[in-house]
Amino acid sequence: MVRNLMEEIVKQCLDEMMGAQESLKGCDVKTQDDIMAIALNSLPPKYVSSLQGEMFIKAQAQQMKPEVYRELSLAAEKVLNYSRKSEFQQPSE
Repeated sequence: MVRNLMEEIVKQCLDEMMGAQESLKGCDVKTQDDIMAIALNSLPPKYVSSLQGEMFIKAQAQQMKPEVYRELSLAAEKVLNYSRKSEFQQPSE
């Protein structure tokens, strides 16, 4: 089975960020999914099809984390700013 391990790395980093950043605490699943989707679109995929490939990518995960955190932060800012703006918009008449 082919898997994109970047999805797991991004999810793990997002979980860590949600525990540490006040603005992300209590985000619902849809908000988390939106943040992950935007970040994943900016990061290179890391596909694996074997245990050896998985071990190789996981060994590199520490080196990738700064970039993952940066992309997650940018994505969270976009999603949270959009959510705030849409809360204050009046429906068109």
